[in-house]
Amino acid sequence: MPVRRTVQLSFLFLVMAASGPLWANDIVFLGGRVRLESGAAPGHSVEIQLSCPGADHAVRQVMTNKKGSFYLRVERDEFNHVARALPTTAMDVHDEPSGGGCKVIAALPGYTSSAIDLNTFTIGKDLKLPDLVLTPRPAH
Repeated sequence: MPVRRTVQLSFLFLVMAASGPLWANDIVFLGGRVRLESGAAPGHSVEIQLSCPGADHAVRQVMTNKKGSFYLRVERDEFNHVARALPTTAMDVHDEPSGGGCKVIAALPGYTSSAIDLNTFTIGKDLKLPDLVLTPRPAH
């Protein structure tokens, strides 16, 4: 009888191990905010982009509201890191990189943006991103 139980437990363990990871990545929306260097809201929509190494250009993810608020849809791994950024609409289908090493930036003509490195960012319980700060570009 003990041999049969051992075989049953071994089979159960094998099935569980073969079925995949115990923790799957989940999808969350991270709240973010864009502000001007003075701390004020931008006053109009700002494009939020994902800039990844090896890509020839940054990829638009979402637009902010006039107050600078936005939500970025990401896949979170079991260690509360961003596994990848996800498109926010079904129409946004591309083969651009969206994993480690990418940075979230704000794009507004006449300004440079701070960046959020998704490779080192740990998702907190509040699901908030650090503020993106826009600094006026110097006149040439």
